[in-house]
Amino acid sequence: MLQKFIIALLSLTLAAVCGAWGYSAWSRGTVALVVTPAGASAPVPVAEAAPKPVARFAAANSASGADFSYEYVAPRSAALLPVYERVRDADLLRKLPEIDTLDGLLVLPRPLRYVTAECKSADAFYLSAKGEVVLCYETLQVLHEQGQALGRDNKLGDEFARQYVLANTRFIVAHETGHALIDQLDLAITGREEDAVDQLATTLMQRFARADESPQQVAENLRMAGNWFLARAQGQYNLDAYADEHALGEQRYFNLQCLIYGGNPARFVNIVTDGDLPEARAQKCPDEARRAGRSWLRLLLPHVAPKYAMTEAKANRFFMQQEHARARNAEGPYLR
Repeated sequence: MLQKFIIALLSLTLAAVCGAWGYSAWSRGTVALVVTPAGASAPVPVAEAAPKPVARFAAANSASGADFSYEYVAPRSAALLPVYERVRDADLLRKLPEIDTLDGLLVLPRPLRYVTAECKSADAFYLSAKGEVVLCYETLQVLHEQGQALGRDNKLGDEFARQYVLANTRFIVAHETGHALIDQLDLAITGREEDAVDQLATTLMQRFARADESPQQVAENLRMAGNWFLARAQGQYNLDAYADEHALGEQRYFNLQCLIYGGNPARFVNIVTDGDLPEARAQKCPDEARRAGRSWLRLLLPHVAPKYAMTEAKANRFFMQQEHARARNAEGPYLR
């Protein structure tokens, strides 16, 4: 299955990416996003921060949500200094569309801080006691090495490695943000929390995509995140692996393919025809994708700051409009 995924990557049309390993273009200006409770983003490079345009849906004098804070902790290991310097200089955490959209959108009981740090292993996690989402430099280093290897082996070029890092970073940080929201908002989750936050990360990447990302590029970013699951899969498991709170890497991979396909079966039918998703599972994926998106929207809407409040119906209409706009932008020779 991994081989099929790598073959599929040969057809990628990679957009220019910014920050860390090539994200520098994003550091030239602030990216302002159209914000909705679970909507799509519309980034506009500007000289200084712009207000979130979704305010037009709400009363002008209503309160905003909690602002996030960000910190890049210098590593003790000299080998990780280049990674630290790249993400710090690019201000990577502020340039993740999903996190930028959520920043100031929700009313939280405690501050939420995003941190990059040395962890002694490739990992990312949420620390409830400190209210911190932590992304490890070791994870970024491993992702960069994997992206380079895939790009080299399949003649995809250096740009692929940068896109691979960015796509996986967006998914990983969105996943850990899901843990933070469940903890801070005391959200009711039935089933395994890890599966639920995988669904949230997928939903955020689908609905908070940049305006210059076509639906196909959004799916490609998510499939690169799925490759990370396969890369970490062991193939053979003991009882501890079966009892772990995380699904097996292969299961997370297929769950992600199901959400991508289920979001638009006509557009992504190749996921099934290429053999990356069994037909028996694919039949149920449209319902799975709808339930996941609707469930997270309904969980988060009550916690949206009054300034950005909207009904579920209005939010869904806005998501649809933004998806159509992204599709139109992707077809044109330039963005307006």
